[in-house]
Amino acid sequence: MLKKVLRVALAAAIVTAAATPVLAVDRNVRIHNETGLTLYRFYSTNSGSPKWGKDVMGSSTLSPGGVMNMNFDNKYGYCEFDFRAIFEDGTELTRANVNVCEIGDYYYQP
Repeated sequence: MLKKVLRVALAAAIVTAAATPVLAVDRNVRIHNETGLTLYRFYSTNSGSPKWGKDVMGSSTLSPGGVMNMNFDNKYGYCEFDFRAIFEDGTELTRANVNVCEIGDYYYQP
């Protein structure tokens, strides 16, 4: 009898855990440009992907001292992204494995 009660309790716990919604994760990151150069292009992709996403800057730029808000929400639940920034003088800075679920700010510095 005790075994049956334990099996029923275990089954109920499994069903409850499976039905619990995944907690929402904040994937909003403020990108800070502290380089002294204007940021012209910004690309990101989930870490491990062979292709970069499209330039999110479009015709906009991010001046020295400026901040832009980026939302990295995605239907796959990715948290780790690679960043690629291109500045006015052609300097390209790439950073792999940025965990957007754990940070709220990312700084480009000289």
